[in-house]
Amino acid sequence: MSDKRRYLGVIEGFYGETWSWQARQEYPGFMSKVGLNAYIYAPKSDSHLRKQWREPWSEADLAALQGCALQFSRQSIEFGIGLSPISLTAEASVSAKDLALLDMKIAQIDAISTNLLCILFDDVPSDGSAMAKRQLALCDHIRAKTQAKHIIVCPSYYSTDPILEKLFGARPTDYWRNLGMGLDSDIDYFWTGEQVCSKAYSEDNLQFIAEQLRRRPVLWDNYPVNDGAKLSRYLHLKPFTSQRFLSELTAGHFANPMNQAYLSQLPLATLAFQYQQNDPQLNTAITNADDQLKAVVDLEWRKFCEQSLGQSLAEDFFNDVESFQYQGLDQFSESLKTNLVNKYAQYDSVYAAEIVNWLEERYRFDPACLTG
Repeated sequence: MSDKRRYLGVIEGFYGETWSWQARQEYPGFMSKVGLNAYIYAPKSDSHLRKQWREPWSEADLAALQGCALQFSRQSIEFGIGLSPISLTAEASVSAKDLALLDMKIAQIDAISTNLLCILFDDVPSDGSAMAKRQLALCDHIRAKTQAKHIIVCPSYYSTDPILEKLFGARPTDYWRNLGMGLDSDIDYFWTGEQVCSKAYSEDNLQFIAEQLRRRPVLWDNYPVNDGAKLSRYLHLKPFTSQRFLSELTAGHFANPMNQAYLSQLPLATLAFQYQQNDPQLNTAITNADDQLKAVVDLEWRKFCEQSLGQSLAEDFFNDVESFQYQGLDQFSESLKTNLVNKYAQYDSVYAAEIVNWLEERYRFDPACLTG
């Protein structure tokens, strides 16, 4: 993939509390402003993309998705959908009925957008040595049916993090190499790094997986996401970690945001900026260490926060952001929570409203969402 077609965007791929359609409708304007060029609709809460993928969306949901895709198109932002055809690759042969239902779902997705289709095999149990072969066969079938201009696949083992094997079973031998040999060269794949939620990326790790799959990875960055039992106790609001080598070693970068749609904009605003600074054709002022780039990104983040929140709210936000990010709800006393709720409730702001809702435990993680 050339840098001219590099994706820098948002993948709504979290568990739990979903975004409103109003928030999604407002995201194209935000993303265009901060230099992001692609959005993928793949919330785990939409069962029609996962366990109930065989069932078509209702007319109302289909209309909402089409309207959302149109809003992104008007801002020249590519709109994609992530489909997880759960159970199909676990079967030695797929029934004609299931293939027909899959074709119907692909047709419905094409009716929403033909920009980008993501085939997501994440968070499913290992099904042994035939896993890669079955996934490749499914990818070939979907590609033959879809009108999508571009496809990104998420492997079942999308990180070298041992937690994946602990949760889903041993990774089949040569799983990554077999995928790399079988996927057409213009199909990309997602990668989260050395951990499912990597705080930073390793050059060695990115080079390793690029060699395994014979192409550079598209990062699925699980920051600022906060959908887990532990993560939901925090608001991830600080800028992205600046690593200058990412431009050379990746084919794109999608960030998985928080359950809080508007607060997610604060860190997301810094994603594209650091790639612009990394690009040698755009960058003449910054010539050395990552810490210099970090200082520039931090400054841009503060500017965006001030513009979005307004001066008064921004002052309160900057005073509390470290506590929201690193201390978390479980370390807040009840009196502190009450004071913070009173402080932010005075503002007529979508950002402040999400802070209040978080403080009042309206985003508490529900383990049942993992089975939906």
